[in-house]
Parts: sequence; structure tokens; C-alpha cells
Amino acid sequence: MPAIKNTKEEITRIIHWSFAIYLIVMLSIGFYMKNTSYNPKLYQLHKSLGVLICLLIIGRLFWRSKHLWQSSALEASKTSLVHFFHLALITLMILMPVTGLMVSTFSGFGIHLFGTFIVPEFFDVEGKITPLNSYIYQLSKDLHNIFAYTFSLLISVHILIALKHHYIDKDDTLIRMLSNK
Repeated sequence: MPAIKNTKEEITRIIHWSFAIYLIVMLSIGFYMKNTSYNPKLYQLHKSLGVLICLLIIGRLFWRSKHLWQSSALEASKTSLVHFFHLALITLMILMPVTGLMVSTFSGFGIHLFGTFIVPEFFDVEGKITPLNSYIYQLSKDLHNIFAYTFSLLISVHILIALKHHYIDKDDTLIRMLSNK
């Protein structure tokens, strides 16, 4: 049975680190787009990767529902806090692409998946791209920005906590997430 457990742990590790890289790249692209001049190719890449992450999140949630994580907290009160923190990370992992899809849809620009429309652009009678619903567009844009900053903060805290476990608590939490040991 230990081989099966190790396989599950290895898959969980691969999923964790793949998402970590993917989410940091997506947040970095998003912050770069927000702070530089408009680059349509970069926006399309960000949107396409956002669509893909929606699909990957479904798989991750399924895996997580079948293989719950182990808390490194020793006290029950800390275990609840750890679970709440992970729930916040997972919730933002879902809300980021959902609000991103809403921004793209309601802005009128539509959504491309690597050049193929999955949500078409919306044009007014003069042939200009126009928002489908200005209120929902602005609300989803504001939420997407708030969630991006909140998510970045939580990811930073998550990294700091992992380093605390390793360097201050001197437990095996980080080692378990890095290797089969």
C-alpha cells in the first residue's frame, strides 16, 4: 500500500507546484498588462491561459475532494485556520478566472482560446466593439483587480508560512511538498 500513497502524494505535489507556477505567471502577466500600454497579443494569451486554468481547476477540485490535504498544524485551532486559509486560496483560484471571463465577455471583446472564439465579440451598429453590459463589465473588472491583489497577498503569506515551517519550526512540511521524503 505505501506505493499507492506515495503516488497520490506525488500527484498532489505535481498539481500543487504546477498550479503555483501557472498562477504566479498569470498574476505576473496580469499586473504587467495593467501597468503597461495595451498589447492585444498579451491580452489574448492571458485570456487563453485563463480559459485553460478554468478547465484545470475542475480537475484539481476533483482531485482535492478525493485526497484531502494534511494540516501541519498541531493544535485544533490552528488546523481550522489552515483549512480556512487553503479554502481562501482555492476560492480565489476559482474567482480569478471566473471574473476574468466576465470582464472579457461583458466588455464586448469576447474570449479567444488561442485564436478561436469561444465567446464572440460584440459590435454596435457602427461596427465598434461595445460592452454587452457596462455595469457588469466594470463590476467584474473591479472584482478581478481586487481578487488579484488579495490572491497575491495570500500566495505571499503561503510562501512565508512554508519558509517559517522550514527555518523556524524546523518541521518537514516544506520537505514533504518538495520531495518523496
